[in-house]
Amino acid sequence: MTTIFFSILSLNRRFTTGGNERLFFEEGVNLLVGSPNTGKTKWLQTLDYLLGDPGPDPFEDDEDEGLALKYDAASAQIRIGEQTFWISRRWKEPGGKGKVYVDQEPMLAREFQHWLLDKLGIPLLNFPKGNPMSGQTWPELSFRMLLRHIYRRQGFWTDLADRQPEAEQLACVLQFSGLAEHIFSSDYGTLVEYKLQVEKLKLQRENYAAALNQLSRELLADGDIQLDVSAATIAAAKTRLEDHRTRLLQERDALLSTTADTVLPAGQRSRVAELGVLRATTSVGIEEISRRQKEAAERLGEVERYRLDLTEEIERMDRAADAGAILADLRITHCPACDQTVKPTIGHSHDCFLCHQHLPADPMIEGMGTARLRFERNRLVGELAEADELLAMIGREVEKLAADVAAAEIELRAIDRELAPARSAVAALAQDNVSAIDLMLGQINERDRQLDRVIEALGVGLEITREIAKLEKLIAPLEISVAESTRAIDFDIAAEQLEVGMNAYLETLNQLQPQTWRHNPVRVELSGRAFRVLVGRRIWSKALGGTDSLYFLMAYHYGLLTLSTIKGCHYPGLVIIDVPGDFLGEKIGDKENFIVQPFIDLLGSEDYARAQVIMTGASFEGLDGAHFQRLTHVHIA
Repeated sequence: MTTIFFSILSLNRRFTTGGNERLFFEEGVNLLVGSPNTGKTKWLQTLDYLLGDPGPDPFEDDEDEGLALKYDAASAQIRIGEQTFWISRRWKEPGGKGKVYVDQEPMLAREFQHWLLDKLGIPLLNFPKGNPMSGQTWPELSFRMLLRHIYRRQGFWTDLADRQPEAEQLACVLQFSGLAEHIFSSDYGTLVEYKLQVEKLKLQRENYAAALNQLSRELLADGDIQLDVSAATIAAAKTRLEDHRTRLLQERDALLSTTADTVLPAGQRSRVAELGVLRATTSVGIEEISRRQKEAAERLGEVERYRLDLTEEIERMDRAADAGAILADLRITHCPACDQTVKPTIGHSHDCFLCHQHLPADPMIEGMGTARLRFERNRLVGELAEADELLAMIGREVEKLAADVAAAEIELRAIDRELAPARSAVAALAQDNVSAIDLMLGQINERDRQLDRVIEALGVGLEITREIAKLEKLIAPLEISVAESTRAIDFDIAAEQLEVGMNAYLETLNQLQPQTWRHNPVRVELSGRAFRVLVGRRIWSKALGGTDSLYFLMAYHYGLLTLSTIKGCHYPGLVIIDVPGDFLGEKIGDKENFIVQPFIDLLGSEDYARAQVIMTGASFEGLDGAHFQRLTHVHIA
């Protein structure tokens, strides 16, 4: 049996005027007895508050605000397994409203819930609310959620856990059955997270592609991209643009050549052609010399930085040599091991005064450090001289290249002046046609640049695709792991365990009072996505009337209690029930003994010796085997 039992030993409230009132409980069935308005429900509200209710005080929902003023603190002694603890709340103490004190150690309500789950051996996990792929954050399956199945409040008798969403009810039942940790595992959570990321990335890629297609069609000419944007369609569009550019250049050259033949005299044509070739050669020469000048300038900068490093290194060498000369005469005055003063001892003059080892006879050893330093400095001085020579040589090259660029530019201007008359004559005749061709060439160049930008934008889509592929590689092994884990879960056995416990309670009622339960046996359906309790073929809430619903909900608590002794389950062996005096219009005072007896019989067995039931009622006369707490003071408004 792996369940750690949880029980309440005492419950205490402290008056603001001083003094305490206290209830004591034992393991087994505890009956809190009293006529109406004797405070039974208020005591259980106090216990509920001590078990981590984040409210400002235990009576925050009560119409009588005086109760919160009447008391200033509450405490309980609890047993978890073999350990005993004191828990307390002090809502009047500054900073104490949101804290639970465990053996005087303050905790926030959320921390206290984590502490309880840890002590009870119930794993802390997160579960999905509804569809796991909805993208909603998975909340924690907290102790307060579980407590709604452990503690039945007086006004909450219409559902298994009133005002609790179905997904939360399912998670609680799976937790009690010991299945939640296998279903809502970290692998499953990671798998869902990865799948959501993939879906988001796919949607992002789809939207990005649609936006890029729309934007590309608006930016580019109709003929550039006829289909969706892709690397292939961009390459085809660039090929078409290059072909168009080539045809326009050929047309331009042919137009200029024809115009020149028409306008220029025959004697000038050869000179103009010669000047054109010379101008093109000179322009290419200027570009080449400028490139070499730039490279030489960069090389000059590198050598200057190298020379600066050498200078700084030589300066460091000089400082080291000066420091060595100054520190050479210093002697060791204290032992480096024990820090005691080193005293001279009688020994051989050739022995070390500190370690008394024999000193080398070769006097050159003493100067080896100085010689090595000098050698390194001389090497650096030699490299510095080489760097100076290299700087002078590169500097001369930079100056020569600058002079060559200036001379070539002078020559180019002279050619342009000689070509100016011929250009003017040709331009006067062909200017409009050449301008039109140049305009089209400019448009082609701009469209080509836009296609380059689209290619860069396509890279974003490719990066998204790579991210999707990377996530899908991580998803594959997780899907296998989660599938294997889910296949290993036997939901039918877990459903049967709860089902057997509930039907055992109802069968006991029939034995105590025949024909009490005249319906079909309860049937539980449990899976990783749904939890239903049926009576016959119908959901219990639609099949049962008033009193039968009371029997059914009592059977539910009884069934959960039977999970306490089943290996692997996580029900803590505690049931707290605030039985209403009036249930759906029917008085139930005469039925109290009848519905409690199965719990007394169950907890009387050895396996349930550490379990506990706390139940309220008006009388419970004639019941044996239960511990009674009787409240007699009637609170009158």
